[in-house]
Amino acid sequence: MAQDDLISLRFGLREDTSADLEVIASATLQWINVVQAAARSLDPDAHVRILIIDADKTSLRLNAVFEWVEKQLERIDTGSSQYPRLRKVAIALAVFLAIDAGPTVDHYIGDTSTINLNDEDRQRIDKLLEQIKSNPEVSRPRQHFFRELERDPAISSVEISEGPSAEPLASVPSTEFAERSGLWRIEEEEGERTTYHVMDVILIRPVLLNASRSWRFKPEGLPEFDAVMRDRAFLSALEHEYIQERLRTGINMKIRLEVKEHFRNNTWKVRRGGRSITQVISPRIV
Repeated sequence: MAQDDLISLRFGLREDTSADLEVIASATLQWINVVQAAARSLDPDAHVRILIIDADKTSLRLNAVFEWVEKQLERIDTGSSQYPRLRKVAIALAVFLAIDAGPTVDHYIGDTSTINLNDEDRQRIDKLLEQIKSNPEVSRPRQHFFRELERDPAISSVEISEGPSAEPLASVPSTEFAERSGLWRIEEEEGERTTYHVMDVILIRPVLLNASRSWRFKPEGLPEFDAVMRDRAFLSALEHEYIQERLRTGINMKIRLEVKEHFRNNTWKVRRGGRSITQVISPRIV
């Protein structure tokens, strides 16, 4: 039986790889921010301390306890003896909330084999999740959480459970990190729009200067394209030889691409110089 306040956050790793400690630390801080904001969604006066009780290095699992500094429980609801657990599960799931879809407990944890809930408690969690999702203070650190994880190619997934031996309540593969970080959103004004993408590409033509110049790339199965390199940290690291890569043919890169378009002749067209690399995800800076 899981403790009412025990939660485990696990980072899956690809075989024969090690995680970047800086990425894990930054992502964990963002997760803590999500938990704090989610708790305030349920009670504006709420404050939760997250106590790391131990960690499993082999699977990068952090085991923590949610400690409620004030007893908000009685002010929110006193109708269910299982409520502390429901509150914990709803807050823990906050980082996994879908961007567009309306959250339901069935979407995240499926049948009752994972967590034992009656119909009334499932409805209660659905309401808690809806409350949490509507708070913009939750969405920002949640997006930053997945943006941090995306920086490390070694991380294959992330999941949350009610303890180190419990089945996952929710799990997200690395293929969904970009979407959940908000990088595929569209910012659109009348006649203009900006789209954001994460792409795996082969480097065709670099410009080996610490300056915002046009580089050329080729995605698999797609034509080559030019984009202005605007990742200042990457350019600076390149100048000082802090990149984990040597100059050769066929260099694989993962990039964040910003594309600015305008609507002309009933179609969207890329503006001149409208493609920019806002961040090089890999190769990494050492």
